[in-house]
Amino acid sequence: MSEFQVPDLFSVRDRRIVVVGGTSGIGQAAASYLSRQGANITITGRRASGAAIAERIGAGFVAMNVADNQSVQVGFAEISATPIDCLILNAGIKQEHGEIANLDIAVFEQMMDVNTLGTVRALAAGVGAMRSGGSVVVTSSPAGLITVGGLAAYSASKAALNMLVRTWSLELGPKGIRVNAILPGIVESEMAPAGSPEVEGVRRMTANGVFRRPEEMAPVFQFLASDASVTLTGSLVGAHDGISVGYSAEVMRYLSVTSMVRAV
Repeated sequence: MSEFQVPDLFSVRDRRIVVVGGTSGIGQAAASYLSRQGANITITGRRASGAAIAERIGAGFVAMNVADNQSVQVGFAEISATPIDCLILNAGIKQEHGEIANLDIAVFEQMMDVNTLGTVRALAAGVGAMRSGGSVVVTSSPAGLITVGGLAAYSASKAALNMLVRTWSLELGPKGIRVNAILPGIVESEMAPAGSPEVEGVRRMTANGVFRRPEEMAPVFQFLASDASVTLTGSLVGAHDGISVGYSAEVMRYLSVTSMVRAV
């Protein structure tokens, strides 16, 4: 009797994984990590240094601007020459746009165009090349679940993604393709530089009180790209240290101290 072999459900070795928006931050960290796990990685982006970044992490590179439909179509025409096992849709921006009384409509429109419509463009162009049994992973945000004044555009763009993920999971389920979202918390990036007041404020809101590095998000992408997550589709996977759960202990202490000071 042969020894029972437990399959490595978390393995992504030899899988074709495309990371849209993979030249910086979480996308680059995930692409680099998955490449080291033996996956065949292609990253896209609009940076002039994209090819050099890809070479450094052992990936291929295709130039793509998700805000430009022609760029997306041309890029995926090249990418789709080989079937895709996992499509990671990570491209996104975050900009200050102001509260409704002094709203910068142009910035609001750009946020929706890149974060929401950019993701729609990429999936519409790439889904035809995906294998049955494949996985789509969308980088969303807990900002799509909780509200913060002044972040209406960013929150709306991510809330729309959360609903799209759920809808796409129903549409693509019959084709054997799973669709899930990762909701990272406060992660160091160009959009969230360490030491900024905004970053520190969000860190206080997490249950664990931790400011994460992009590399710490990468294993969550591996999980959703692998057979270990075969039962998950239409899921919003919180990798945010409990930021959407409720008031953290640190926030409660802060509120308590502030109330005492005001009372005095």
